[in-house]
Amino acid sequence: MNFLTAGYETTATSLTLGSYLLATYPDVQEKLVAEIEEMAPERDDVNYTTISKMPYLDQVVCEILRYYPPLSFNDRECADVFTHGSHTIEPGVQVWIPIYSIHHNPTHWPEPHKFDPERFSKENRENRHPLAWMPFGAGPRMCIGTRLGLAEVKLALVRALQEFRFELAPQTQVPPELGKVGFLTPPNGVLLKVVSRCE
Repeated sequence: MNFLTAGYETTATSLTLGSYLLATYPDVQEKLVAEIEEMAPERDDVNYTTISKMPYLDQVVCEILRYYPPLSFNDRECADVFTHGSHTIEPGVQVWIPIYSIHHNPTHWPEPHKFDPERFSKENRENRHPLAWMPFGAGPRMCIGTRLGLAEVKLALVRALQEFRFELAPQTQVPPELGKVGFLTPPNGVLLKVVSRCE
């Protein structure tokens, strides 16, 4: 039950804010559309195998999840005494991990408020601390729905961009208001203009 319910809110938030980012950065959207036209031009071309072979799609989705991780923080309970330098955490203590803050730390992410999928090129991934990006958590207790969530977001984006493009509308709130209690889900949604690519 948790696998499904936790997945709906996070996937919907990622798609909502991802659509907003693509509308805000039309050059990224056009580059992604070009990859889709090359590798999955028709509805029947969209499947798990196809999306797994789309490197720019992966970079875009990873950057969406960096810029707007669906959960702004994560928490874990310390099981054993843990000491790091002069700090000791005792068993039973709740540790809060500020995912949003980590994802916007300029030490790991130069110009953190810029949407740049090139951060997730193969070369850039190799030169970054492995825990600088953790929208699904990390370690043995990371989200069990990671692969499903990534596949859902990628499939939905590809199907949408096969037929439409996202644009900012006069009523679009820039930047969007974000949720303040755990989920970043915009409380008022995000209003965008959706234009048919067939026109």
